[in-house]
Amino acid sequence: MSNSTTSTIKLRYFRENSQEIIDAVKKGKNFLVFKRSEPVLKISAPDIDEWGEEIGPNDVSIDFRKDDITVEEFMDALRKSLDTKKKHER
Repeated sequence: MSNSTTSTIKLRYFRENSQEIIDAVKKGKNFLVFKRSEPVLKISAPDIDEWGEEIGPNDVSIDFRKDDITVEEFMDALRKSLDTKKKHER
């Protein structure tokens, strides 16, 4: 979503207003959730995969922008992604 906006919120606010957050996400808004001044969650609407299918909340993604990704993290994410796609094919 190229025209979406990102807001920062506290974890407590997310817990107390989850339905409001969900409604805003459905309208294209993204949230970065902080706990004790550190980001812990990014909340956004699901994307569409290369086959035109919606990527749901149980699908796996990994952020390759972080510098310290390990091979183990990459392989775990790849295995989970392949398992998820196999479930969709059934």
